Amino acid sequence: MAAVWSRRLASSFRDYLLFSSNGRSQLMRMTVSPCSTTTDPSSATSPPTQTESKEPDVFNASEVEQLLIRQSKMDMPVEMPNPYEREKLQCILCNYNVHLDYKNVRLLSQFVSPFTGQIYGRHITRLCRRQQSILEREIEKSRDAGFMPVMIKSVDFLKDPKLFDPNNPVRPHKY
Repeated sequence: MAAVWSRRLASSFRDYLLFSSNGRSQLMRMTVSPCSTTTDPSSATSPPTQTESKEPDVFNASEVEQLLIRQSKMDMPVEMPNPYEREKLQCILCNYNVHLDYKNVRLLSQFVSPFTGQIYGRHITRLCRRQQSILEREIEKSRDAGFMPVMIKSVDFLKDPKLFDPNNPVRPHKY
């Protein structure tokens, strides 16, 4: 099949013509004869002519696509983590994979106020919602079973090391 279509390509390929024949595209270089700077009047007045070169360059569309993809990848921003992103904080129970049990009174009493016997809130304990709800259920179970006092903290555990500072909450509280 002869050349079905030909068209002039854009800026960087303006000296090439694209021919499609037998399902394969070919680029043919079109050359422009150089202008002469001599004083010969016949060559100075003649317009430049385009001549076809004898060796056609083979044009492969997939190679051009790959070239464009490589160029676009080089132009993309560098992949890097967000430098302003805060580090993900885990609660102390999730961080150390501690499972709460209603029989572990020493651990549960760490989250109870020694003066009022109330359970400290999330803004003081810095626990996640899941662990805070489990903690409240386990303390209620322990109190119902008689392992923990209801009104005050057990005197045996008053000198235990603190897991958090109740006087320095994450958010202000009502008391």
